[in-house]
Amino acid sequence: NQEMRARFLEQRGRRMKSQAHEIMHKDLTAVTEKDRVEDALHVLYNQRLTGLPVVKDDWVLVGFLSENDILQAAFPTYLEFLAESSFLESNEGGLVQRLSSVANRTVGELMNTHPNFVEPTSSLVTVADMMIRKRIKRLPVVENGRLVGIIDRGAFFEHMMEKRKHEEND
Repeated sequence: NQEMRARFLEQRGRRMKSQAHEIMHKDLTAVTEKDRVEDALHVLYNQRLTGLPVVKDDWVLVGFLSENDILQAAFPTYLEFLAESSFLESNEGGLVQRLSSVANRTVGELMNTHPNFVEPTSSLVTVADMMIRKRIKRLPVVENGRLVGIIDRGAFFEHMMEKRKHEEND
């Protein structure tokens, strides 16, 4: 079923003609598995990003670290939440303490080890479908296992607006 959906989207996307490589950012900001989460947080904050590809040597994509991954690691699980009645009293200090301990962990401990990605020749229909279905804000573009770019929602919408403007002028 998933294969049929992918084939259908690719066929539909061919009519659209635009491909992922046309809208991807080639400025590759990434981290490694061994980097500390605190360092990744600085990159996320300073560059106003919501997630970072995680790469090995030669830019081989091995994972993705999002703000959500970090928050989930810092926030107590449901059982911990119930067990710690003190947390129910809006214990902001406890959350800050947990976030501090998460910051000292490695990116490899928190990253998604099965990152979603597209290839440079993927259609923009495929890109949009993946972003919507998987709630992805930043989507790595990978060729032969190596990270070659990234597409964020802003770049996607910017491209669509430009395309619309050109079609209106034609």
